[in-house]
Amino acid sequence: MGSFQVRLEPMTDGMYRTYFREYENDPDLCLPGQAWVGYAYDEEKVERYIRRQRDLKRVTLAILCGEEIVGEIVIKNIEPRSSATMGIALKNAGYKDRGIGTEAERLVIRYVFDILDVPVLYADAIRTNLRSRHVLEKVGFVPIREEGDFVYYRIERNSSWKEGRNGF
Repeated sequence: MGSFQVRLEPMTDGMYRTYFREYENDPDLCLPGQAWVGYAYDEEKVERYIRRQRDLKRVTLAILCGEEIVGEIVIKNIEPRSSATMGIALKNAGYKDRGIGTEAERLVIRYVFDILDVPVLYADAIRTNLRSRHVLEKVGFVPIREEGDFVYYRIERNSSWKEGRNGF
């Protein structure tokens, strides 16, 4: 993973703007048959995104390496003491294959289980995104179904999930 430490912090409006100024669409996230489209920063779209996260009462966490924002994790569909769903994105392909996503997922699992007190966490991955699927399974998610272009995963607090080294 290198000499940096991955940590999560609540995403502020300023952090969102910084993140999206450096964001690049990931070709691995294109659905089969869908054309890849590049990303161009648009302040108005970013403001709408920020408002939507708040309106939907999502928890959005910045993934940081040192002081650099390298991704985001969104916890959505939060049902207190029941379940939630996780989504993760790194700002560009330069942060892949460095253990960042794996460590961030371990940290968010601990956060959801211990801080939010939610015992079940769901996630999904595009069927063809083998890297994302590998990371989900590496940290302890279990595939529960395939539907269309997606594979759906689940992890439970009582399972033997692979806890990370760093605290939240």
